[in-house]
Amino acid sequence: MAGGTAPSRARLVKLVVPVLVIAAAGVAFWRSVRSARAAPYSLTASTARRPWRLVVQSPTGPNEPALLLEAPAEVSRELFDQVFKRSMESMRAPELTGIPLVLAGELGRGAQRLPSDALVEMARAAGLEATPPTPRCMVHRRAPEPDARQQVYLALFDSPGLATFRANLAVRLGPSFDAAALPPALFVGLVESPQQRWLPLYLDADKDCLAPITVATDS
Repeated sequence: MAGGTAPSRARLVKLVVPVLVIAAAGVAFWRSVRSARAAPYSLTASTARRPWRLVVQSPTGPNEPALLLEAPAEVSRELFDQVFKRSMESMRAPELTGIPLVLAGELGRGAQRLPSDALVEMARAAGLEATPPTPRCMVHRRAPEPDARQQVYLALFDSPGLATFRANLAVRLGPSFDAAALPPALFVGLVESPQQRWLPLYLDADKDCLAPITVATDS
């Protein structure tokens, strides 16, 4: 009986050791991915200085933007390339490469309807086209079960103009309008998820920031 035990133990060791090696390699891999995600992201100085522009949208649903602060193509491209290389996942760029300023559903609930030209006028008066927003940090969110594969990467900016614009909208549209529902966040990358799934978007920079976004000197 003892003679049969030794070969059994040897077979067990042969089975267990490869499993442990694979598990350890998996843990090391995901640690490296998390570490890469948390390293600072960057924009070149010339890209960070490029002007942004207001763009009126034609939304088809309540969670789609009616007005967008469109980012220069270089901003979206530089950030997407960094996220894509670090995430180790298949992702796509968003359809709308800009900061949503107000959603169609927010306007529909307001006590006073505002035409597109009035929205643009208010946004310009708040200085949204005058000064590019300042990059702050990268945000990564994952949907809860059973949709945990759905993920989004967003670049959070500092934009006093957006806070002013939405505060003024709250005055015009009444108490049903929540000025905090849209922070100055640019969609960067999506994993198995539609963009409107994440809107409206409430962010807490102290909790949601994954890594800072810096402005690098042009080479």
